[in-house]
Amino acid sequence: MTSARPLRGSVIVPYYNAESYLQSALESIFAQRRVPDEIILVDDGSTDGSAAVAARFGARVRCHSQPHAGEAAARNHGLRLATGDCIAFLDADDLWPDNAFAALARALEANHALDLAYGLVEQFISPELDEAARAGLHCPAGAEAARLCGSTLFRRRAFDRVGGFDVSFTLGTAVDWILRGDEQGLVSGRIDEVVLRRRLHKTNVGIVKKEHRSDYLRILKASLDRRRQGSASGPAAK
Repeated sequence: MTSARPLRGSVIVPYYNAESYLQSALESIFAQRRVPDEIILVDDGSTDGSAAVAARFGARVRCHSQPHAGEAAARNHGLRLATGDCIAFLDADDLWPDNAFAALARALEANHALDLAYGLVEQFISPELDEAARAGLHCPAGAEAARLCGSTLFRRRAFDRVGGFDVSFTLGTAVDWILRGDEQGLVSGRIDEVVLRRRLHKTNVGIVKKEHRSDYLRILKASLDRRRQGSASGPAAK
């Protein structure tokens, strides 16, 4: 069943010390063929010049800040502020192709049963890196479908049902949320269009916080435990 009216969309951009990439990320939002109705920036306690970059966009964005608490807490902060019917996220080091938001919004508007829509992700090595840095990064060729925060558009009702991102994890917070959503029976729809360009660089969270990679195992174990117990309840947003 098609939506009777266009969905009002909010995009949340959490960032921490993202001075090098934030402007490009925001410019990719404003370059959209269909720009989201609301753009919320959440500064997670940055100590570099990120806030000055955000300020350049003036009244076109809503800027908020919090003490440094991690990506999950920053996304949850944005969720509390967002007023849209549908919610998107873009990490400050990634980019949206110009049709990303429009294509995902059309998928939700065309099928009211969908709780979220996702598309293809294309990875790229950040162009400022030297050869030595490039050699240490693996960049898969082509595009693959993935339910990442930046490649997915969520209806507000999905968060009302599942809750927010779990702040006890440093890595894999989106994986955890998606697993909880699957357990709750959320309906996902896929589009075969690139909707996210994911930047690989020296300060990707997964690289600089290697000591937290065990979070992925904890996330999978928690999901298996919930399934065994027949309980799909998740934590509320904090």
